Amino acid sequence: MDILICDPVSEKALQYFRKRGFSVTYRPSITEAELLREIGDYQAVLVRSRTKITATVIAKAKTLKVIARIGSGFDNIDIKKARNRKIVVVNAPDANSQAVSELTLWMMLTLLRGGYRAVRSMAGGKWLKNDLWGSELAGKQVGVVGFGHIGRKVVDLLKAFGAEVLIYDRKHQTCSLEDLFRKSDIITLHLALNESTEGLIGSLLLNSMKKNAFLINMSRGPIVDEEALYQVLFSKKIAGAALDVYWQEPLPPDSKWRKLPNLIATPHIGAATNEALEKASITAADDIVKVLDGFKPDNPV
Repeated sequence: MDILICDPVSEKALQYFRKRGFSVTYRPSITEAELLREIGDYQAVLVRSRTKITATVIAKAKTLKVIARIGSGFDNIDIKKARNRKIVVVNAPDANSQAVSELTLWMMLTLLRGGYRAVRSMAGGKWLKNDLWGSELAGKQVGVVGFGHIGRKVVDLLKAFGAEVLIYDRKHQTCSLEDLFRKSDIITLHLALNESTEGLIGSLLLNSMKKNAFLINMSRGPIVDEEALYQVLFSKKIAGAALDVYWQEPLPPDSKWRKLPNLIATPHIGAATNEALEKASITAADDIVKVLDGFKPDNPV
């Protein structure tokens, strides 16, 4: 069989495969045990972030030629093992950048204006008109850590709002990472998770932030030292944070992170728009077809 799809995709991607004569097995709720049992039958597998393509899965994938990731991150795929087996890995690096950057801006505005507290207070029967004084994004210094597809789009949006932008990336820097953390009113993270970025944002950087500053993480939880961030929020050494990603997902119902009053938490929905899903699905599907037809993909990892 040709293609196994392990997570929800756009209907257009399914149609795309079928029009080109490929057989498709659509299993958007497949379990790890089922995947291990069935992966050996397929030439291609298509996943989002839920499904983990581990070394064990790859070892069972005797006929696999290509692994496709709907989205930009690929930390749920054992890249080294795939390369050792000469399995091509592709992703959709720019497909979700608009969705993630828009949610990033929403988080900034919500933090600055106390939007979350305003909505909750109204639902609770209160009228806090005189208590909810916020700040404007215009004129703020915003540090953007990571200058890939998403980071660049965030910078464009920030400039439209009149913010001053500091950038830190391995390939492009307007200042050092230490200066960015020390000077910024808001810091937003848009990095891929790898050996060089895991734990990059630690206690020293977090404790160097302004007392009235905010941190936003839209990339991956392990990029930030979990306990260090919790402590600066719990002790109110910084004004607050917004997280869309965590060190354990799903976030447990009794997690201490759910109890912090100065945290906005969303359930990893950065790329969760219909438009992003369609773009990412078609981008990944197109590269699968290229590989199976013997051509080079457009977006190899």
